Amino acid sequence: MRHRALSLIICSAASASAAAAGAIHKPVTAKRGRAVYAERCADCHGRNFEGVEEAPALTGARFETKWRGQTVKLYDKIRRSMPQDDPGSLSAAEASDVTALILNANRMQLPAAAHLQAETARPINPTG
Repeated sequence: MRHRALSLIICSAASASAAAAGAIHKPVTAKRGRAVYAERCADCHGRNFEGVEEAPALTGARFETKWRGQTVKLYDKIRRSMPQDDPGSLSAAEASDVTALILNANRMQLPAAAHLQAETARPINPTG
């Protein structure tokens, strides 16, 4: 009985902790990323990620070869150097959302609990 009560207390504490974390750490979604992308990225990278002039395509074999397994580096590049005409102007949340959108467009998946960076404190959900 004592063991059962202890298990119940531990489970209850874990559930409360997870609920509190969920309230604070809302998932990043590709849907939010679409609005940011349309406003801040599409002029250079194309409405459908195809790339325009010197800006590279954000989908396809070349993109996948370069960025598969490099999600944090992709996020960091977006966060620090994009958009090219105003580098570093995207918030951490906007950069996370755009990263999720691009990953979704490439059918790249992340573990549900993946975090891009401690400052975002939000897991990525690329399917949004």
